[in-house]
Amino acid sequence: MNQCYTTILIVLVSVLFTFCSEPKILNHENKSLILEKYKKKVKEMFYHAYNSYVYNAYPYDELKPISCQGFDTWGSYSLTLIDALDMLVILGNRTEFERVSNLLEKTISFDKDINVSVFETNIRVIGGLISAHLLSYRLYIDKNSNELDVTKIKNLDPQWPCDGSLLRLAMKAADKILPAFDTPTGMPYGTVNLKYGVPKGETPITCVAGVGTFLIEFSALSRLSGDEKYEKAAMKAMDALWNHRSSINLVGNHINTVTGQWTGVDATIGSGVDSYFEYLVKAGIMLNKPELIEQFRTFQRAIDKYLLHDNWFFWANMNSGKKTLPLFSSLEAFYPGVLVLVGNLKQATKLVDNYHTVWRQYGGLPEFLNVQTKTIHNNREAYPLRPELIESLMYIIESQRHDLKYVEMAIDYVESIDRISRLDCGFATVSVL
Repeated sequence: MNQCYTTILIVLVSVLFTFCSEPKILNHENKSLILEKYKKKVKEMFYHAYNSYVYNAYPYDELKPISCQGFDTWGSYSLTLIDALDMLVILGNRTEFERVSNLLEKTISFDKDINVSVFETNIRVIGGLISAHLLSYRLYIDKNSNELDVTKIKNLDPQWPCDGSLLRLAMKAADKILPAFDTPTGMPYGTVNLKYGVPKGETPITCVAGVGTFLIEFSALSRLSGDEKYEKAAMKAMDALWNHRSSINLVGNHINTVTGQWTGVDATIGSGVDSYFEYLVKAGIMLNKPELIEQFRTFQRAIDKYLLHDNWFFWANMNSGKKTLPLFSSLEAFYPGVLVLVGNLKQATKLVDNYHTVWRQYGGLPEFLNVQTKTIHNNREAYPLRPELIESLMYIIESQRHDLKYVEMAIDYVESIDRISRLDCGFATVSVL
């Protein structure tokens, strides 16, 4: 393993959700013991990663678990603290949640002469702050009274959810990346300077995911704050992608955000595109906008027609539909979860079964796999602790009424991550599976 970064926290959030409700078909003799064992194990794994960061890497963004040192990655936000906030709520750790929330309010500044990823700042900083803000009420509910009127919950900000320190931080971050959306198409640049806006000479070429992965966070900000500018910007970017789809209803993977010209014409559900499809469905559900889900269904029909091959998705030309590469990328593993949300459980389970076969072969999901030769593509054998497969599995477990087969898959993933990634100082990316 080379020196690398810990991203295990978000993986563990998804795993813990999986084990928080009881399976219905586990044998009565071992059901409680198995669930309790793995809830404790996931909790221990989380705190192993979290404490390693706090004691060795704060205030840097992330931890290098091999050297046990901190470093900045996405803008010097103490990013791992933001990533971990919602997990602290899930675990009921009010003391640490309040300590970290107060610390972030006092120390985080978005007024810096530094270039940051617009995409990463949204999903990790803005998304992390909003989710922690919205979940925080759980720490203040009296479990004995089951009080659900948040205006009567002691110690909760009386203006919640429409105000609060974490929400204000999220709005400040969003205001800093909004200048990236000032393009003729409404599609954002990929990079912005927090102090001065879009850097001079910044390339207008960005990936599809970098255009279509804002609507959930930005709409939440608008609905909570009453300021429509965030949702309007994100919706305009989504509309632009939809309007630039090909005549056979596919999108490529890279586009010029100024001219709208496609610069990468490979259609895929994976790297560079993935979360656009995810946000069409999840934002459609969250905002009660069936037109977004219908857009996804239009893409889904084209994906099944041109990309699908024996329960794998190849790459294809967005204009002709001709298959170009027989590649599976680990980022594709989000797709079964989205299929569950739109009611296609049969295809979702087939895909997860395929991915589990790969996991069992390699001990994790390699970044790229040639499906035809069943070999790792272009030496892309790393496993950087991605959460997509585990999140998809969570949806399947819930929809399948906790089918033991899929619960055992989740257990397999927890055990594998702990075995191949754990170090004395957190969890590390596996550079060669």
